[in-house]
Amino acid sequence: MYSYRNRRLGTGPFRLQTATFSSRDNSADPAPRAWATALSIMTGFALPVVGATAASAEEAPAESAVEEVIVSSRTPDLIDQIGVSVSVLDSEDMRSLGYADLGSLLDTQPGVTVTMDGGYGKAAAVRIRGEEGYRTRIVLDGINIADPSSPQISPRIEHLMSSGLSRVEILRGPQGLLWGADAGGVILMSTTDDNAETGLEGFFEAGGDDFYQAAVNGVVSGDRVTGSISIAQLETDGINARDIDSVNPDRDGYENTTAHGALSMALNDALSLHVAATDLSGDNEYDGCYDVATFALIHDCEDEYEQQAWRAAARYTSDQHSVELSFASSETERAFFSAKQLSYETSGETDTLSLVGSWQATDNTRLTYGVDQEEQSLSDASTNWSRDNTGIYLEAQQRFGQGVMTVGWRHDDNDDFGEFESWRVSGRYAFTGAAEGWALRGAMGTGFRAPSLYEIAYNNGPFAYAPAAGTPLLEEQSEGWEVGILGNVAQLALELVWFDQQIDNEIIYDLATYSGYLQTSGTSTSEGVELVASLPLSQHWLIEGNFTWMDAAQQNGNDRPYRPEQTGRLSIVWEHSAWSARLTARHTGEATDPFMTSIDDTLTVDLTARWAATPRWSLEARVLNLTDQSDQQLPGYRMPGITAYAGIRVNL
Repeated sequence: MYSYRNRRLGTGPFRLQTATFSSRDNSADPAPRAWATALSIMTGFALPVVGATAASAEEAPAESAVEEVIVSSRTPDLIDQIGVSVSVLDSEDMRSLGYADLGSLLDTQPGVTVTMDGGYGKAAAVRIRGEEGYRTRIVLDGINIADPSSPQISPRIEHLMSSGLSRVEILRGPQGLLWGADAGGVILMSTTDDNAETGLEGFFEAGGDDFYQAAVNGVVSGDRVTGSISIAQLETDGINARDIDSVNPDRDGYENTTAHGALSMALNDALSLHVAATDLSGDNEYDGCYDVATFALIHDCEDEYEQQAWRAAARYTSDQHSVELSFASSETERAFFSAKQLSYETSGETDTLSLVGSWQATDNTRLTYGVDQEEQSLSDASTNWSRDNTGIYLEAQQRFGQGVMTVGWRHDDNDDFGEFESWRVSGRYAFTGAAEGWALRGAMGTGFRAPSLYEIAYNNGPFAYAPAAGTPLLEEQSEGWEVGILGNVAQLALELVWFDQQIDNEIIYDLATYSGYLQTSGTSTSEGVELVASLPLSQHWLIEGNFTWMDAAQQNGNDRPYRPEQTGRLSIVWEHSAWSARLTARHTGEATDPFMTSIDDTLTVDLTARWAATPRWSLEARVLNLTDQSDQQLPGYRMPGITAYAGIRVNL
């Protein structure tokens, strides 16, 4: 991940966020940050759905009319130089939203939906523009932390907490060029902030359902050495997660302990070393497993998850050239228990050796190149599987006048499925004259996803039977495009994005006979519109959010399950002196389950508040599901009712 510097400009609470980037090319005037408009669809009240970041208040100085936000991808960019869709959550955004889990944070972003099976720690699925979580690359401090021992290498997002994170970026749409050809979207997380000052922060919060979380974050910052460490623990007794647990029901609790550490050392002005590591432990209770002796359905079930990940990198930077060599490793272990008896366990590992370089050939021309060598392995009680994939990519970016175009190519060589070519073209053009402040951007590209080790192992294992047993699976192939227009109307910042994605040879689990994994024939699609906007109402009030309309169809024309046709988020933010508050409403509508049965529309309203009593300590409170809604986004899985929390944060 690359460094950026954020600062807030202006005098009001909705100061313009800018960033200063340490790259050579900052010569171009960046276009203003833009978001998109929205209208609304909420039961009982109109929901103008509006965008993700604050615009400048009327009192802001004139020079704050320009915003430069750095995208922490493999090659850093100013936001006005990219043609793909990206949304950003910094530490202030995450604290304002107040969610302890990453899944709830992601669920507030345009084009993203997250379904959770009954509260903290329960199985969760993140979908970007309708694509399954296993087509989403999740990267923490430069480490691919997807779990190869999970079905379809799905990321275990239910175990990722927001504590310790300084920044989250969501790249929507086909992003396989730089992050791996199976990536239909990318979630980039960072635990470091190069501009953080030496200090120590402590946080403690308690609330309903016997919930508590505690966290300690420390930073040491010097001229040549910067280090950070964070340790967090979360525990709750939870709720009774499923409807089927109706006889002597019990609550299904969750415990999580996560530690992050990072160290950067500048050996001289050109050469630096970087190390990052994470240790995660999650213990989850759930309903609906089978007794190991009688195979009877029981509700005394437990899932234990462990993950250790680390990365080491050396980076060389000169006036025109930068290159980074890194090695990253992520190991996972899962164990499932029925009535305290071990029923199933797996382990997985992903090791990645990467070389990434960037050459600023001229002020307007940049070349990015890289090589990834990734090995994944899976081990369970019956078999061991492993596979290598080598990816080579080249990307050229050219600025011309008010526009910028990026063209990229990637070649993958997979042990099991051979060689594949992927490409992406993107561009952005800033209008002048009558449309000053407006910009048009677009992108299109292709990718592929090889069947996961888990899918292959399952179809060749003891639990598969016809028609899936022994069925050879082919690689999925995908393509997609998007076009966006963004700009400002007075104080209203707007963004409107049209997208269209399709996948051939999609791999699905057989929900008819539960025989294993099958290959579909034909094309599945996801197409829609994303609206994002932000409007400061005064020096102290802001309204912002997003709305997505999406049509996701299977090969036979039926709806793809668990893809709401409408998703939206509205936040009303207030800030005055030492006080701040945010009211957030999230909505989903018109979704179906795998059997084409309609799913409840949902509306969840959450409230957070903060009082900064002194510059060093503050009191925080939040109330989730303020209206105590019980609609089920996943049929049969309960939603936590109204729950209140109170906490204290201390900075030393």
